[in-house]
Amino acid sequence: MKKGSILLLVICVALLSVQGCKTVPEKKTRLEPGEPFEPVEPERVREYNFKLITVDESISGPDEDQRSYYRVFIDKIDIGRTTIGLESQKKYFETKLTYNRHLLILEKWVLDTRKERYVKVNNIHQPRPNYVYFEIDPETMVEVTMVYDLKERKAAFTVSKED
Repeated sequence: MKKGSILLLVICVALLSVQGCKTVPEKKTRLEPGEPFEPVEPERVREYNFKLITVDESISGPDEDQRSYYRVFIDKIDIGRTTIGLESQKKYFETKLTYNRHLLILEKWVLDTRKERYVKVNNIHQPRPNYVYFEIDPETMVEVTMVYDLKERKAAFTVSKED
């Protein structure tokens, strides 16, 4: 390397290190007498913009109340499952989705005590309809509630939005 190149490199490094040594203004920790207090609220960041709640109705007694969950498909892609609970209990699922129109499809699974594992419920006993369309907009949270009447074998979906 030439001496001029080395000198130029040394000057650049020196300038960069001087730029990095600028002092930061001291943070004010006390208020002066008569100074108004203004609390700083952190920006609320949502971890999810879609929430699903499912519950089964018309269960006649504790002998018929099985442990269950719902597989969740968004736009025909398996993205997870709800929490596990008795059919009579609410089950939840939350996720963050893109801003767009989406298709939600649900698939019911129950605990088979003889096999000691969860099995998909026969198609006859799956909720009908098992799907709903909904829209995700910026700055809104969408909540879909599905109530499944076991005796009637009919599902009712409610879609609500909150800012």
